[in-house]
Amino acid sequence: MLPESVGPWLPPNGRVVSSQRRRESAPTSGEDTSDALGVDRGSGTLMTLLVIGALAILLPGSLAVVTAVQANAAARGAADLGSIAASGAYLRGTTPERACAAGAEVARRNDAVPAGCTITAAGRAEITTTVTVRVPILGLRTTSAVARAGPLLVGSRP
Repeated sequence: MLPESVGPWLPPNGRVVSSQRRRESAPTSGEDTSDALGVDRGSGTLMTLLVIGALAILLPGSLAVVTAVQANAAARGAADLGSIAASGAYLRGTTPERACAAGAEVARRNDAVPAGCTITAAGRAEITTTVTVRVPILGLRTTSAVARAGPLLVGSRP
């Protein structure tokens, strides 16, 4: 009987095999290794193909979402700046048409297309802008944004 300290290191059948005997019983290149590798044979290749396939599906979709979000942010930024410019120009004494032209110019400089402009008598400007981008998979898409700027009168709602 072996001491207990050796017990956990023994193979399940309880037989100790020398390293020389293990080398002799190892399969050579011409032998069938299915028993030695078991059911895990080829699973690494399958997992690699699954990961590559998942990435091939997820990456273009993620790129499409990121592109759309970036285009919407650009449209909102251009509308914000355009409405501030239009309101500021109107409050400095220009006509509503010239104020809208100033807001439209600011929107164009921010890579957006001005789509509408209104200015109230109180000096509040509302500008609509659009941005068109090529979204992967979906093609050309247009997003729009509306922004308002101007003085807030006491007792009025924005």
